[in-house]
Amino acid sequence: MIKKIQYFIKDIYNNKSILFELAKRDFQKQYMGSYLGFIWVYLQPLLFVSVIYMIFNFGLKSAALVDSVPFVVHLITGIIAWFYIAGNLNSNTRVIMQHSFLLKKVNFRLSMLPIVNLMSSVIPHIFLIFVTIFIVYLNGLTLSVYLLQLVYYFIAMFFLLLGIGWLTSSSQLFIPDISKFMSLIITFGFWLTPIFWDINRIPKDYQWLINLNPFAYIIQGYRDSIYLEIGFWEKPYETFYFWSITIVFLLVGISVFKRLRPHFAEVV
Repeated sequence: MIKKIQYFIKDIYNNKSILFELAKRDFQKQYMGSYLGFIWVYLQPLLFVSVIYMIFNFGLKSAALVDSVPFVVHLITGIIAWFYIAGNLNSNTRVIMQHSFLLKKVNFRLSMLPIVNLMSSVIPHIFLIFVTIFIVYLNGLTLSVYLLQLVYYFIAMFFLLLGIGWLTSSSQLFIPDISKFMSLIITFGFWLTPIFWDINRIPKDYQWLINLNPFAYIIQGYRDSIYLEIGFWEKPYETFYFWSITIVFLLVGISVFKRLRPHFAEVV
């Protein structure tokens, strides 16, 4: 089992140049044919954040401060990570079905497709991170060396989504309801993850229930890095739990993908 996983990972590494080229083409393909082109990838999330901020700050008159920072800072630092999470949970589930024409190409590694999806959405995500840092600066908050932690949290998010992607993309071909299930996960996960609300408002005795959600670790990690100035090493239990869950998803995802791969062409 271990040797198979090592070979699986080594094979992906050896094809890294192909990965980058496919990710580039996938990014370009998404916005071909529209007048604004790739601008949509930046415009849509920015408009969404702006509208939600106005509704919660002026329409619903919600509290202006969360974690002693303006609500807009709390909101955006959480939602930029969720955009990346939700978008890739959704697209990776259907990625093999959408590229079914590649099934007969013996030399093409279908296991690379979830990675291509994750890589093609990196540029928009980095853009939103810089926008968020600019908003934090405009709100008078101090930027610190903890911003470098964003690299760690992004890598953590990437590997968690990759493991889930391998599992769901291969299973979707045999169990079509997987895509419906993932839509539910995305919908309910949005509200069960502390994006709009503050986890500290929940009694400490019950906060562990929220922390069972591995995406809560990422959302809070982005805030820890951007304005709370808390190192991931200061949360040993949460970090250990997150990586335990991530490794399980990676191992299960690799195993399921390799077992089902020979039968993909039979069901498409």
